[in-house]
Amino acid sequence: MEELLAKYTATEIIVFIVLLAIAVKEVVTFIDWAHNRLKGAFKKENEHEDIKQQLNDVYKYLEHLNTHFTTMIEENRVQSNKMQETIDILLASDKDDIKAWITQQHHYFCYELGYIDDFSLDCIEKRYAHYKDEGGNSFIAALMAEIRALPKKGSQLVYQNEETHTDTKN
Repeated sequence: MEELLAKYTATEIIVFIVLLAIAVKEVVTFIDWAHNRLKGAFKKENEHEDIKQQLNDVYKYLEHLNTHFTTMIEENRVQSNKMQETIDILLASDKDDIKAWITQQHHYFCYELGYIDDFSLDCIEKRYAHYKDEGGNSFIAALMAEIRALPKKGSQLVYQNEETHTDTKN
């Protein structure tokens, strides 16, 4: 230390100490800067990984929705097919009902009365139109032709004859 004091003046020693302090401060500042710089680089890399993970989560969720919607569509298709089968059965049943009813009306008006009123003919025509709309195409067309060929009488006369006809049967 004596040599140091003999070689350098007090002012020079103070300047060296100040320069040493500044150098230490700059080294610490450099270390902080390097640390932050590396931290930022790793953070960006982690951001990319986070974004990839989020995209992967969204993709899995969309796959789940796709599976769920596919299942729902298939269930709706099955239910729709069942409903269509039921509708087909109901249409066939309705056609059979109309066919039986027109046959009954034909026998009544053609074989028992021998004539028909306008109102009854209109009702039979409407039911026959429904029968054709439902795809019916059997012997009923011939029965309808026979019903249409019957002589027409007033509605009042038909109902009076029906009442007397019923009374004579009992």
